[in-house]
Amino acid sequence: MTRRSATTRLLALPFLASALALAGPLPGASATPAGADPTALPEVVVPGEPLPQPRSETLLAAGAAGFFHTTQDDAFAWTAYDTGATTVVGHYDETRPDPGLRGAGSDFTVDADPRRAGTTWKLQDMSTGATATVNGPETAWIRGVYGDAVLTEGSATYPGPLNFLRPDGNGGTTVVPVTSWADAGLHPGSTAPLGGDAREAAFGLYFNDGYRIALADTHTGAVRVSPLLPSPRNTGGCDNPLTAVDTAQLAWLGGDCRIHVLSRADLNAPDRTVPVDYYAQPRAIGLSGDWVLTVGRSGYDQQDSDVPVQRELVATPVGGGDPVVLLSHASETIAQAPDGAAIVEGGDTAADWTVRKVTATGGAAPTTVATKYRVAPDAYHVDSLNLSAGTLISAEGGNYLGEGFYGRRGTLGDTPAVSARTPLGREGYQNPHLSCGGGPTICTDMAGTGDGRVVHLNSGYGNNLSVRRGDQYQEIALDKAVRPTEVVGASGRYVLLDTSYWPQSSLAVVDLDGSTPGATVATASGNIGTIDDGRLITPGAKTGEVVVLDLATQQSRTLQTGRDCKITQLKSAGGWLYWNCWFDGDTGSAGLLRPDGASSPIEVPARAQGMGKGFLVYTPGDEGVSSVVDFHTGVPVTKSLKAHLPSDYAFDYKWSADRFGGGLAYADKYQNIHLVSVIAPDPASR
Repeated sequence: MTRRSATTRLLALPFLASALALAGPLPGASATPAGADPTALPEVVVPGEPLPQPRSETLLAAGAAGFFHTTQDDAFAWTAYDTGATTVVGHYDETRPDPGLRGAGSDFTVDADPRRAGTTWKLQDMSTGATATVNGPETAWIRGVYGDAVLTEGSATYPGPLNFLRPDGNGGTTVVPVTSWADAGLHPGSTAPLGGDAREAAFGLYFNDGYRIALADTHTGAVRVSPLLPSPRNTGGCDNPLTAVDTAQLAWLGGDCRIHVLSRADLNAPDRTVPVDYYAQPRAIGLSGDWVLTVGRSGYDQQDSDVPVQRELVATPVGGGDPVVLLSHASETIAQAPDGAAIVEGGDTAADWTVRKVTATGGAAPTTVATKYRVAPDAYHVDSLNLSAGTLISAEGGNYLGEGFYGRRGTLGDTPAVSARTPLGREGYQNPHLSCGGGPTICTDMAGTGDGRVVHLNSGYGNNLSVRRGDQYQEIALDKAVRPTEVVGASGRYVLLDTSYWPQSSLAVVDLDGSTPGATVATASGNIGTIDDGRLITPGAKTGEVVVLDLATQQSRTLQTGRDCKITQLKSAGGWLYWNCWFDGDTGSAGLLRPDGASSPIEVPARAQGMGKGFLVYTPGDEGVSSVVDFHTGVPVTKSLKAHLPSDYAFDYKWSADRFGGGLAYADKYQNIHLVSVIAPDPASR
């Protein structure tokens, strides 16, 4: 899949010997799955190759039966400790990381988006599946979920009051106002949530000369406030305001680079401290018994390591004592459970990355026990994908030790199969950390020639074209006058390049195998065209006209589509030419021509995004599944895929239609590669 208009997809076309006009009614096909066989096309899924680094998740809260966390697709989920079964609750908005917002110290949460004002929320006990409705003031905002109480702020007069809302068991809502702010000389609008549990919600309050901690009772609304404390924010010291609230204590990292620990039973008791190194400030803190837990920063030089990033989980006795390393490798979030345990993620390898409970007993150092939830590692990112004549080539990155090109062989049929991943080297793999929207990088331009070669632009070596056949690699210098922005297509020895620079659009064909490899053999104005079997095909000057240029003889001839409209797309594969006029009117028109006269012309829907040998690919603008129109028998039939492939300018999926065969390949957002059998090979030809 390329990043610009689908008019430039890689296609194939046999020799166009004469003009053939379309006339009369044509067999039609639908570009959507509606009315088609609901059975999706057969496919095989190749799991993404796991990275040596663990996937990043965020632990949000821990209850008695399970914990809340984010997943790799930005979902907000709850997972049971004993089974590891995960239930997705909704989408996670990382711009609202407020402690307690999704839940605190219990298995309760709300199903609604807490960012949106409202009057009604459904409270869920994830451990039992029970739900109850709570009703709050008009336009109130959720500040957190503390056990079976929802804390809201504001009303029609924002910021307004704080209220705990709790189901009364009879379908109604008990409203508990937090009314003690004035008694403490405080204003609720100045609060920063710190977390809490079913018993109390914790808040930090900033003042010019320091900081206070407030605890609000979820059943009475009464507020207890600490004396003046060192602020967690100090531009001259530690500047990462971290907090932890467990059943007996609360802790925060002060700007004085000390972790301060207060007793929840007596906020006025002197705090105890644990010093931290200014140059190694922790990324997360927690509490386990009388121990402070910290997870340090990961080193940038270890991102490409073959072992998990070194983020040690360290336990330090509150008030003094030698620290103890509990885990050599841990993620950067800690959650507090209602039984006094802390919840962390870590392991010895990325394959062993597990959510673990940290528990302290007596005066002994805390111990870690794995739960049933294992965090699967991320996979190497599929930067580019090409399927040509059954050979699947991928460019994969994400870790320097393994980035590069890989080859697989696909077999189509009712049960398609893919061979093992074979490394093809990393030569030509440039700019591995650039996004696909950033110009002519590897992730946008890979195309197969049909003779075993794959080509792409190489922005790392200037005006060069990268060519590989298996593990053999070659750099071909292009003419200085050619400034390619994209590989449009390739066929055999010829490669079609888009050389458009605003405000002009142009195409160029270069020869890989001539006496001067990379020499330009043809150019054309505009950016609509395809190339096949030694011929460049572009729209003609007249509406409905196609020009076919023989690159060897430089002789051209024309083909008439039979429709009086301006051609805006040309694609070709398997002896068929697809033309498209979808900008002409509301729906446009499109069709297929077979120039040898062996079959009748076929009318097909406009706006195809890709073409393989005997089929077209359609990607809907909505979230419905993509579809293909199989026309290899001469009668178009619509079939469904199992995914919504993106159209242009969308990069959640990379995909490639095999213009030399009947298959389609795509990589999903989890970096799994799917080989889809669109047209099974004829058994007689196997």
